[in-house]
Amino acid sequence: MRVIDAVWEKRNLGVETKEIEFEEADGLEDVEKCLKNTHGEYMVAKVPTSRADITHLLYEYQYEYMEDLILFVSDLKIVNKSKAMERLYDAVSVKRAEKEDIEEIYTEIRKGMFSTDRISLDEHFSKEAAAERYVNWTMDELERGTELYNYVYKGKNVGFFGLREIRDGVYTSFLGGIYNRYRLGGIGTVSVLKILERIKELSGKQLHSMVSSNNIGQVKNLIYTGYYVSKISHVFVKHKDNI
Repeated sequence: MRVIDAVWEKRNLGVETKEIEFEEADGLEDVEKCLKNTHGEYMVAKVPTSRADITHLLYEYQYEYMEDLILFVSDLKIVNKSKAMERLYDAVSVKRAEKEDIEEIYTEIRKGMFSTDRISLDEHFSKEAAAERYVNWTMDELERGTELYNYVYKGKNVGFFGLREIRDGVYTSFLGGIYNRYRLGGIGTVSVLKILERIKELSGKQLHSMVSSNNIGQVKNLIYTGYYVSKISHVFVKHKDNI
């Protein structure tokens, strides 16, 4: 197991946050000892799906289930597209985000384009704080060398995605989406394929993307476009007022 002092969440959410990542091989006695001795205003526990015993123990310690985190992987295989999707695919392009584009991304995030994650759905946190958390996360990723790109349709930015190489030829897209006013008409599905196109241009071979089970639309898009599930973790949380 790993216990992480998530200091960035103090900036994002205003609470001392500890994250516990349990592993397949963790003994139940060690798990319980960790739960007894690890404290914070906001506790997050991530559990392998095979460890139902840890899940039951978390309920005993007043943790609440919030989501599953699903790691999707694409090997960049060609996907058959309908004629309608092919036309839309050809109409959407990708460009590297410039300074003014990045400011637009922050504005769109603050409008609430992400609303299905455990923070957005938690009544202990405001929608504004949840959105600002994504803005801060994006800023942190830029400092780490992540590249931001825009989806462009009919001359307008309609969304964005981030891309960073985590090892030779393997990329992660930490965040991305379509701006609220452009979500109808299939651009979301096409956008997933456009990320793969960009990775091929970079001579990459694989993409990893972590998605919340609460985001059913994106889960559908990834499955439809050939991604497969590599890992699932249950996510539980506990607030200080429940301790």
